[in-house]
Amino acid sequence: MKTATAAKPRAARAKITPAQRRQIAKYLFIWNDIFEKFGWALKPDKEKKALRHSVNSDIFGEYIEPSRLNNEQWTVMFYALEMLQEHGFMVWSKEMAGCAVEDGLRRMYIWWIERAGLDIPDIDELGAPDEYIADVASDKFGGNREWRALTSRELWQLFITIKN
Repeated sequence: MKTATAAKPRAARAKITPAQRRQIAKYLFIWNDIFEKFGWALKPDKEKKALRHSVNSDIFGEYIEPSRLNNEQWTVMFYALEMLQEHGFMVWSKEMAGCAVEDGLRRMYIWWIERAGLDIPDIDELGAPDEYIADVASDKFGGNREWRALTSRELWQLFITIKN
């Protein structure tokens, strides 16, 4: 009689792409740098793992396996790790996680807006002209031409408008 194992069948395991492997390697490299910088290098792996899981849960509301993060989530995660690298663990809180989500998304949407239109054939310029983006933002958000200061939600709406 065969006993059931906890291992997942080969077909049920998620395939990790080379791009995901690079993201995970970068993620672990940054965490190791954080641990070294703030005196956690000699702590047990269990404590390090618990901290990584805690930060992940604070950001996403529940723990998401790094191999399952999408590009937006990676952007937010790397921004949060950047904050941890700069300020350390003592400043980390759920509020800081919220800030990491907002600022990480804002950073990504700004990048997308600056490069909107690159997928359109025969576009020679890199993205939409800044003056055009400012005009659209002003029209859409009550005269605010400082489009880089918009919230992540507003930047997403601006991106969709510019893209269309």
